[in-house]
Amino acid sequence: MPAAKEMNFKFRFVRDQNTIGLVAKKGTATTRELILDKEPIDYADILDSTCRDQRIALSIAPESTLGENTRKALQADQTLVLEVSRGRTNDLERHIDRASSAIQAEQHRQELINAGKADHFHSIQCSTCQATIDLSDFNRTSYVYCRYCESIIKSSGEVVTPGDSYRICDECGMFDRVRGYTQFNFYFLLVVYGFSYRHVYVCDNCAVHIAKLALLRNLIFILGVPSAIYMWIKAITGRDPSLQALAKANALARKGKCNEADEIYVQFSGPYPEHPALLRNRSLGHLYGNNLNAAASLLSRSLKSCNNYLPSLQLARRLKQVASKIKEPNQM
Repeated sequence: MPAAKEMNFKFRFVRDQNTIGLVAKKGTATTRELILDKEPIDYADILDSTCRDQRIALSIAPESTLGENTRKALQADQTLVLEVSRGRTNDLERHIDRASSAIQAEQHRQELINAGKADHFHSIQCSTCQATIDLSDFNRTSYVYCRYCESIIKSSGEVVTPGDSYRICDECGMFDRVRGYTQFNFYFLLVVYGFSYRHVYVCDNCAVHIAKLALLRNLIFILGVPSAIYMWIKAITGRDPSLQALAKANALARKGKCNEADEIYVQFSGPYPEHPALLRNRSLGHLYGNNLNAAASLLSRSLKSCNNYLPSLQLARRLKQVASKIKEPNQM
C-alpha cells in the first residue's frame, strides 16, 4: 500500500555535484506524488532511488512531465539529485519507495487484467522497507530480493540479510557488511596546510584498505591517525557471528584464490543455504580465478535460489559477454 501520510522536508537541487541556490526549498511527499517547490512528480515516473548521506538520487522515466525548475535540475542520465535538510534522507527514500512501488505494481496488475492474465500477478511486501516487490515476471524461488532496500528475504517474508547492513559494496562489488565511513586526509606543504575528507559506503575489506592508506598518508601529521585507526577498528569489529569470516572469504575470492575462498563460503551453507549473494561472491571468485565454467554454474545456482536477484542478473550478462568473446576466435 502507498504511504499513509504526507512527509514535509526542505531540500536543494543538486547538479554536477553542486547544490543549486542558497535557500532551501519546500518539498512534500504525499501518497500519490512528490512535490518539489510546488512542482509535482508522479510516483509512477520514479523508477528507482539511491540514498547517500544527505543526498537522494531519483531515476526519472524519460517520458515524465516535469516542472520548469525540476527539468533544469535533471541530469543527462535522467537522474534528479536532492540534498535534504535535517537528516531526513532515509525517511524520504522509504516513503517514496513504498508509494512508487505500490503504484507501479498496481499499474502492472491492471495491465495483466486487461490482457486476460490476472492470475499472473504476484507481489509481496518487503519486511524491511515495506516496499511492494512485483514478482509477476518471475517464477517462485526460495528467496526474494528487494531492489529498493537491497534486503534478501524468504518467500514467506522473513528477513535473511537486511539491506541496511548487508549489500553490494560500491567499491569492490562484493556482497558483505557495508557501512558509512569518513576518510580524512591531512596535508602540509611548506606554508600551505589543510585537510580534505569524503564519506564512503564500503565493505569491511575496502574499509580496512582505505584505513591503511589513510594511516600511511597521515602518519607524519599525527592529526589524521586517530580517524584512520578508528576506521580500521570499526571495520573489523561487531560483525554478525554467523558471517564472521565473510570478509576473509571475499578477500581470497578477489585474489582469484577461489578454492581457498570456497572452503570458507561453504561454512555459511548451514545458516544461509543457497544464499544468492554468497553464491554470487563465489562465482566472482572463480571468475577472477579464470574458471568460467565454475563461475557460470555458481551463478546459475544463485538465480535458481532467487531469480530476481538483480546483482546476479547483471553478472550473468557480463559472463555472457565474456563467453561470446571467447567463442568468437574459434568461429573464424
